Amino acid sequence: MSSTVMRDLETTRSPTTMSYRSNTSPQPSLPLVVTLNCIEDTTIEQQYLTGIARVEHVPLSLLSEAKIESAAAVLLHSLAFLPRAAQRRLRPWQIVLCLGSSDRSADSAIAVELGLVRLVHVDVSRAEEVADTVMALFLGLLRRTHLLSRHALSASGWLGSVQPLCRGMRRCRGLVLGIIGRSASAKSLATRSLAFKISVLYYDVHEENGKRISRFPPAARRMDTLNDLLAASDLISLHCALTNDTIQILNAECLQHIKPGAFLVNAGSSQLLDDCAVKQLLIDGTLAGCALDGAEGPQWMEAWVREMPNVLILPQSADYSEEVWMEIREKAATILQTFFLDDVVPTDAISDIDEEESETLYEDEETVKQDKHSASQSSTIQQLTDDIHMPHKSPMVKDINQPQESTSLQSEVKHSRSGKKAKKRHARQKSMHKEKEGTVNKEDDTAMSGTDQVLSSPDDSRSKRTTVESLHDLSAKYLKSSTGVGKRSIEMLKDGCVISLQARDHAALHVSRQRAKGGGWFLDTMSNVTKRDPAAQFLVVFRTKDTIGLRSFTAGGKLLQINRRMEFVFASHSFDVWESWTFEGSLEECRLVNCRNPSAVLEVRVEILATVGDDDGVTRWLD
Repeated sequence: MSSTVMRDLETTRSPTTMSYRSNTSPQPSLPLVVTLNCIEDTTIEQQYLTGIARVEHVPLSLLSEAKIESAAAVLLHSLAFLPRAAQRRLRPWQIVLCLGSSDRSADSAIAVELGLVRLVHVDVSRAEEVADTVMALFLGLLRRTHLLSRHALSASGWLGSVQPLCRGMRRCRGLVLGIIGRSASAKSLATRSLAFKISVLYYDVHEENGKRISRFPPAARRMDTLNDLLAASDLISLHCALTNDTIQILNAECLQHIKPGAFLVNAGSSQLLDDCAVKQLLIDGTLAGCALDGAEGPQWMEAWVREMPNVLILPQSADYSEEVWMEIREKAATILQTFFLDDVVPTDAISDIDEEESETLYEDEETVKQDKHSASQSSTIQQLTDDIHMPHKSPMVKDINQPQESTSLQSEVKHSRSGKKAKKRHARQKSMHKEKEGTVNKEDDTAMSGTDQVLSSPDDSRSKRTTVESLHDLSAKYLKSSTGVGKRSIEMLKDGCVISLQARDHAALHVSRQRAKGGGWFLDTMSNVTKRDPAAQFLVVFRTKDTIGLRSFTAGGKLLQINRRMEFVFASHSFDVWESWTFEGSLEECRLVNCRNPSAVLEVRVEILATVGDDDGVTRWLD
């Protein structure tokens, strides 16, 4: 192209293009977040950090590319599982997030050695996972499913080959479960066992000072000594933390008190029991079966375990689930969001301890409130009883002279033959019958003599039942009126209740919907759904006394929250300020106010669909 043509093109270039090129400046590069040996697919982290940071996975084979050194944050599972060559590439100014590490003390020691001052442990509560695994192990040992599955395709026939394996199978109903410890997983296991009609005993292990303990269902019974629990339990499960007081809490001497034919499951540390003593009880037949989540030592060699059909060993996986791993990753991404946007240096985010403490504090306060309420109820019923018994004092005074009057009347009847005296006799007998009915109504008689039993009639018993029923009706009516709003108040909501949220301004229900297949979940209102639709049902979770959370069934248990764009969405399984709500007003006129942003308010009408039983902790539908 000639120089003349080039000059013409320069003169005819549009001003818009020229101004665009002149105003274009290099955009600042986003900070780098590196994932190491735990996260290969970084889709979740990229969704949370879009426009905030770049997320890349660095395999251990590409350490020489120096991406770890240039990263602002590093996500990994555990420093103890990271090769030494990768550990040396970490820098003190970086934020190192350990996601769900099984040994936090070892990671902290390595961080001190490497000079890492921004080590953050991220974890969530795993009580449900541990309880599910322990229950599955008990069911497997009781029903021998792990043995029967090997012979499902046996060519020798079902009856001849499987019947010997079925010997020793037990039913769940009627068994006794003994729980050692009072952790959150112990409480969850107790609730599941009660649903299987299994009686629950527990032994309170005195753990280190300052550690909160969970409250068991009322149907569970506390044992004073560990030996008494072992002697009475068909199933034994360990749920205590490893401390100086709990090392080998089940030693050889203690295991001598175990009930013959019992099953033992340990989903905690292997140092909680004496492995050699447990192995000897299995060989002797005192223990019918044993299941361990991780085992150490030569007594659990693979060759020996293979010859023991009543022994199950898991690779330390009792507390894992896909839901837990997703919650941990979402919490880590939220921490990085706060750091990059608000410049807040994160600290350890381990919600299993925080939620357990707040739950116990709330339960303690509720217990004190219930005690006071029951005391006021008893005093009110006593006052009502006294008020009801007051009018019956005069008939009782008359009843003292009743036998003498009866005798005199009978003598008058014998000597009377006229119609006038017969009428008087009939009238007096009628009045005596009424006085006798009034006499039987007295409630404070502790015993009835033989003569009184003979003289009592069916009419008297009916009258007595009527008085007792009227007493209960009056007391219930009085208590209901004294409680103010009564059943419509927030006190009706309990942890584990299932509710529906009805819009107050129009006839519609709030539901959880997905924007697109595989996309996020948000809160919407629909008029063509019923409260039986799972999308319209929400699980109430109390974080503190005045703070609740709402989990969506269709969104996989994610909590309702308000995001930065002021949208009601379901994005996280774990509690944070965004997922916490305060309850204002009554159930008919309720205001849910977000704890992070008070301008985010949901005005709804709450209807309780299912509630948790006080005795067994099982959620049941009200209708």
